[in-house]
Formats: sequence, structure tokens, C-alpha cells
Amino acid sequence: MDIKWPYTKYNNIDNIGFDTIYLEHPMSKLIDFDWKHIIKPPPKNSSSKTIEELKLLSKVTKNRTKKDVELVYNIDQDMDTPFILLLKKYRLFYPQSYIELFYDIIRLVLLNIKGIWNRPRPQQLAKIYGIDINIILTDTTHTAAYPSGHTVYSNLVAIILNSIYPQINKKELDNIVLETAKARVIQGVHYPSDNKASLIFSEYMFDKLNPKLRKYYNDKI
Repeated sequence: MDIKWPYTKYNNIDNIGFDTIYLEHPMSKLIDFDWKHIIKPPPKNSSSKTIEELKLLSKVTKNRTKKDVELVYNIDQDMDTPFILLLKKYRLFYPQSYIELFYDIIRLVLLNIKGIWNRPRPQQLAKIYGIDINIILTDTTHTAAYPSGHTVYSNLVAIILNSIYPQINKKELDNIVLETAKARVIQGVHYPSDNKASLIFSEYMFDKLNPKLRKYYNDKI
């Protein structure tokens, strides 16, 4: 594969990142554990894994259906509604304030991890490798790719709801998460490995924080 080196820094494709400046965001005192090693490093830009993922993105973004495009825009703009509709079916209350409390703490850790790994978005590397990705541009791609914030949020919500409402069919919750992850891939803005890391990250953060947050939170659920 012919690499277009003028796009690279010091003729090394692995030096390319989303951004060159990383300032650590101050985090909650509840983050008293080793958050920097929750997930493994992303595949290198030069790795066969990354090239394989870029080719997959090229394929899926060129073969989107009308339903796929609707999914992309729906997930991009609102990740709560699928869960709200599911809970409505069960006649259950959606704990929005608890979810927001949880995610506000996690989001800063997520931004720090994104900054540390600084993985470029697929379209950046696709240009260098001469791979065509038919990206749908939206306003939700202003941070590094790894891990996916959308998938982190969706999986966190699913885990929270599963812990509060064990009567909900877990497969229904998992399907919403899978649809969210799928949407980010067929949009062309995330590698599949971004989503895999998001699942690990959100599960770990829930296990660490839920016992602490539930102790101080009083919600009518």
C-alpha cells in the first residue's frame, strides 16, 4: 500500500494523532484508582489491525442503507431515547439524574484517556493510506477516537438500568448498546476497536463508582 508521507510527522505514521496538545482534566476525588490502565493501548496506526479496520469502514460506509443513515443521526443526537422507550414498555422510571451524575464523573476520565492515547480519527489515516471512507460529518467528532464516548455512555446506561431493574430483559439493553456502537462505525468516525475498549472502560468504571454513588444518591426509582 502506497503511503502518502507528506501527511506524516517525521516520516512516521505512528506519530500521527488527533491532537498534539494534551492537558489533563481535573477529576472527581472519587477517582482514587489507576484509571490510566483500564484499557490497553489502541492498535498502532501502522498496524495490520488498523488497516483492516479502515478497509472495513470503507466498505460499510459505502453500503449504508436509508435505515443506517437514520440510525446514525438518531444516535448522534440522542442516546437516551432508545432506553426511555424501552423503560416505557416496562412502565419504569428512567433515572436521568443518576445517569447524568454518573457520566459527568466518567466523562472527565474518558477525555483524559482519549488525550493520552490521542488516536486519530479514521478519516485522518484513511487519507494517508489512500482508503476512501464515506464519512457522515456531525458535531460529535471533536476529540480523539479511542475509546468511543457514545458507546461508553450507552453501555453505562445499560449497566445502570440492568442493576436497578433486573426485570428488564438484558438482551434488549445490550441490543441498544450494539446499535450505538454500529452507528459510530457506519458513520465512519470510529474503529470497531474503539467500541470494544468502550465496553471494557464503562464496565470497569461502573464497578468502581456505583457502590460509592448509590450511597449518596436518592432517586425515586
